[in-house]
Amino acid sequence: MRGSSIAGVFRGFAALVAVLVAARLAVMAFTPVFDPSEARYAAISANMARTGDFVVPHFTYEGRYQSFDGKPPLVFQAGGAFCRVFGVNEFAVRLFPFLCAVLLGFLLHHALRKLSGAERARLGVVVYATTAAFYAAAGFAMTDVPLAACVAGALLMYRCFAEDGRLRYAAAVAALLGAGMIVKGPVSFALFALPVLADAVVNRRWGSVFSLKWLYVLPIFLLVAAPWFVLVEQRNPGAVEYFFVNENFRRFLVKDYGDKYGAGRETFRGMALVWTFVATLPWCVLPLWRGRRVPFLPPRSSLASFFFVSVAAMTLFWCLTSRTLVSYLLPASPMFAAFVASEADEGRLRAFAPWAAWIVAAGVAVALFAGPFFSDKMRGAESPQLYGFRNRYSHEFYHGTAPECIGPDVDVGALHLKAREAAK
Repeated sequence: MRGSSIAGVFRGFAALVAVLVAARLAVMAFTPVFDPSEARYAAISANMARTGDFVVPHFTYEGRYQSFDGKPPLVFQAGGAFCRVFGVNEFAVRLFPFLCAVLLGFLLHHALRKLSGAERARLGVVVYATTAAFYAAAGFAMTDVPLAACVAGALLMYRCFAEDGRLRYAAAVAALLGAGMIVKGPVSFALFALPVLADAVVNRRWGSVFSLKWLYVLPIFLLVAAPWFVLVEQRNPGAVEYFFVNENFRRFLVKDYGDKYGAGRETFRGMALVWTFVATLPWCVLPLWRGRRVPFLPPRSSLASFFFVSVAAMTLFWCLTSRTLVSYLLPASPMFAAFVASEADEGRLRAFAPWAAWIVAAGVAVALFAGPFFSDKMRGAESPQLYGFRNRYSHEFYHGTAPECIGPDVDVGALHLKAREAAK
């Protein structure tokens, strides 16, 4: 099939992709912050906006306003900044992850355009935009999509660096990994390094790994990543040690790892295989489409091999622990999209793309129109009567740090500052 056919596919679905983007923005704006995990992060961002403290994340836990040492602050800071601009609302607190998803789409297009041509790049964007789990996560006030943007973006830029050795790609890798450190910590570097090392072993690309140009861009990484850790340790001694030791080491090795904020979610070792399948739906069923197969073992040293190895390395990494969620495998989604775009038969992709797009569109429609009517958590997200139950973080996001914050005449910022002084 001629290359122009892929461009035709992209033109045919460009309008649908635009509709998907608009639908995602609508869900962001009109769906209450109800999920406990998202609500906790949203409340932290709102607290930053209300108090003006953009260094140490704070939230109310077990009746006490305290620092949140479980994650670095970039997502909270961005959410707080947007809340300052647009007010404390659902759209503002969710905008940064959505913009990270958009940025990753541009990085994916740039990398595929450079490595395999404009047509494959356009097709890769279609696959990426219709990967259901990533598309859904792009509108939640969580750290997962920003982390995926940093990790997958760094891998894509690394592959461009391996292609021509340009320093600008090495600098982009350093900046993205630095951002990943203040999104979720050293796991970002691990999820980047393992695919790179695996690719070097499988495809014998050691020259890119040991290039001296990495020394030139190391200051970029340190400039992005280091300042917050220094500042927060000065303001909140012990926070950095807890974050690195407990949250990024003992968490995945020890059942009772000293978690300050509740027990981790337990599954079983190897669950990451299932989560990878979920994170790449509906495109992971493409090999079954009309009885044909995608060659899932691409030739060594091929472009598709790098993307395939990246997905496999991330999956095997998370198979080592039983504490996994599907969101942990989101960095594999764009790499899988790149693999599909660079390896699969063009005709099959053209036939499957409408199904993938409508599956995603239907899921969004259900979330937007049916969710508020059938979910108790969503209906009660703003209710002060549910404070202290599963919606306590939602209540904090909408109303402040304590039940007495309700009311237009209450100085919420003053209450935050008072609670911080009491916590000391």
